[in-house]
Amino acid sequence: RQSPHVLRKGRRKVVVDVVLENKKENAYNASLLLYFTNNLHFSSLALQVQNFGCYPVRNITLHMALPALGYRHNTFLSVTRVLADNATCMLWTPPEEPRQWGTATVVPVHPEDLLHVDRLDCSNAWCQELSCQLGRLDRGGEVSIHILRTIHNNFFRGAKFRSVKVISTIWLGVPESSVLLLEEGAHRREV
Repeated sequence: RQSPHVLRKGRRKVVVDVVLENKKENAYNASLLLYFTNNLHFSSLALQVQNFGCYPVRNITLHMALPALGYRHNTFLSVTRVLADNATCMLWTPPEEPRQWGTATVVPVHPEDLLHVDRLDCSNAWCQELSCQLGRLDRGGEVSIHILRTIHNNFFRGAKFRSVKVISTIWLGVPESSVLLLEEGAHRREV
């Protein structure tokens, strides 16, 4: 109804990058509304595991903590599908009771407090956990995992915020009995 108006068909990807600023007098409470069809998904491109070592490896698990629920268990982001080649993945939903993240108990941020918080992560939101057991990785081989997610507008519609980043944590794990050692930078990443 208004411009810019974008129509795409098929499975093409669209990137939306928007900046909204309040300027000058009487510019408070500015808002931006994005409307999209229910079949539009937001996908992470944050996943390839590559073997740069000299030998084939196995028994590696890729763990992901994906922020999903906020105050009063209101969903703001959910995994709709996991596409993986050479991996077996399982998704766990956030628990009903308070949960530890690191050494602190997670207390989800209230939507009205997002004005003072610039990121949602597993320290201030309940997370879905995705665990993928990777298949054999030959020397120079790789495993790709694509996560399709949907944003739930109801959570953000009642929130007051300037901008917010949703930060997922990803780490690799090997069995304790493994002789495989991972480089320090390979252990944990944020996306």
